[in-house]
Amino acid sequence: MNLAFQLSRLQKMDSELDQITIRKNEIVRLIQDETIVNEVKERLNEKQSELDNNQKVLKKIEEKNNQLQLKLQEDEHALYGGKIKLPRELQDLQNEISSLKKQTASQDEDQLNTMMTIEDLENEKSLIQRDLVAAESVFATKVAGLKGELSSLEKKKENLLAERDAAIQNVDAASLERYETLRKAKRGLAVAVVVDQACTACGATLTPADWQAARSPQRLVTCSSCGRILYAG
Repeated sequence: MNLAFQLSRLQKMDSELDQITIRKNEIVRLIQDETIVNEVKERLNEKQSELDNNQKVLKKIEEKNNQLQLKLQEDEHALYGGKIKLPRELQDLQNEISSLKKQTASQDEDQLNTMMTIEDLENEKSLIQRDLVAAESVFATKVAGLKGELSSLEKKKENLLAERDAAIQNVDAASLERYETLRKAKRGLAVAVVVDQACTACGATLTPADWQAARSPQRLVTCSSCGRILYAG
């Protein structure tokens, strides 16, 4: 039995499992990341807030206009009702009516401008709402794809775990423990393949003696530089 070969097979499966775990975690993060939708929602909220403020302004203008109109009607009724006879009082009333008409004209202009602003804001809000529908659609499509990938990864993981369970039957307990210890110490990579008489994990060149030993099916040889188990094929 070539123990280095068996451990290299185990390493390959474990590396794939590690990559699956990393990708699954990334997929979960991406599914929960609604930035593309939240940014549009934030724009919509800001536009709605601006619209609400202008509608409040319009309401105040309308209330002020109503008050001015009522006062104007009262003054005009008093002016033409014939009850006021004194010239001074009549002049004061006419002056007040003139002032009220100027205020009303100014308020009408403010009302018109505010209504136009509200109309523009409502149009802008409608555009953002369309952007939101589009963003939600894009996000939903993205999530569906990611969930499909997640399902595929789960199946692949199940298959790999079954293969791994079969593979460890060919490795003795001491060697398996050594392998697992190295995996923890070497960031998941316990076995390094030898290419061109060099360790692919750290790049160190093997001595002729180590190169020959690494090719032996009967023993395990570790890299003198990084300490990983070597598999020379």
